[in-house]
Amino acid sequence: MNLDELRLTPEDYRPKPPSGRHYRIGLIGCGGVANAAHLLAYRDFGYEVVACTDIDPAAVESTQARWGIESAGTDPRVVLENDQVEAIDLAVHPHARLELWPGLLAAGKPILSQKPFAMTWEDAAWMSNSARDAGVTLMINQQARWAPAHAAIKLLIDSGICGPLFSVAHVRRSYQDQPDRWWRDVVNFNIVDHGVHFLDLIRHFSGRTPDAVSATTARMQGQNAVSPLSHTLALHFDSGDLTAIDHFNNIVQSRAGQSEFWHIDGAEGSISGSREFVDVTRRDEPERRLRFPIEGGWFPEAFGGSMGELMAALNEGREPLTSSRDNLNTIRIAAAGVRSNDEGRTVRLEEFVA
Repeated sequence: MNLDELRLTPEDYRPKPPSGRHYRIGLIGCGGVANAAHLLAYRDFGYEVVACTDIDPAAVESTQARWGIESAGTDPRVVLENDQVEAIDLAVHPHARLELWPGLLAAGKPILSQKPFAMTWEDAAWMSNSARDAGVTLMINQQARWAPAHAAIKLLIDSGICGPLFSVAHVRRSYQDQPDRWWRDVVNFNIVDHGVHFLDLIRHFSGRTPDAVSATTARMQGQNAVSPLSHTLALHFDSGDLTAIDHFNNIVQSRAGQSEFWHIDGAEGSISGSREFVDVTRRDEPERRLRFPIEGGWFPEAFGGSMGELMAALNEGREPLTSSRDNLNTIRIAAAGVRSNDEGRTVRLEEFVA
């Protein structure tokens, strides 16, 4: 394949509703992201939300009124015991999921759980295993896979334009050290919570899970967050034919200095991409670069894509692409990164047994 043969259109990479049956949704958690992304995407994709619940009465009231949701209340049974609800969007923080878990499994409804699946390996393994034992379909909302730019990169990789991959690198420079936001006090937030997006994307792009991880972190003097907001994770593959790195500096204070890029290299070509464009180059056309401008955005489109994947999996009788069992491999990488930084050594993923 050469660059002249390569085709990529927005129709190819922008997420869309699945064909076949759509399942009525019950929302647990009426916070900011649920309103700004989940529910907005569901409206745009034509999904029906029939119930919502939150511990905050004001959040329940405003969410119900804004989106015209039929049933609402502060008791989660308004979702869990509602015969109209066919799939649950679990959009609460990890600690709240643990409290709700017995009731969720008893309800027996398919679950799309917000990422990160859990803040510790032990909690993730327990929830995944208990859902499996209860026969409950459990998908983790790694919605970044359905963001238009990331979907475009994955399509280009799968086209074979790069040949066999040997390097996947992610570099993100952003800012998340606000003194009044909930993530300030979350231990290991940058790796386990926000950073899990990019660790999962490395697996998604490469189609592989590393064997070991080494990590280094840094705290900026005077930062508000309790844990470092800059890290580099190196992912090691025993085969020696692939290297991957995630560098996430989440405390770049100047907006003008913030950016994000993926660099993916194979034996035949390379892909470099941001949220706005994706560039492709080829070894046999060394003076050429083909650029694809990206239409659409992560928010809210990707959230429609991930819920659509759950519905498609239910229709087709298969596991979702980001099932809890699959996502345990992403959680292993994050947990290994934390342990590597804490203990100053390279950590093998086999240390984390489900």
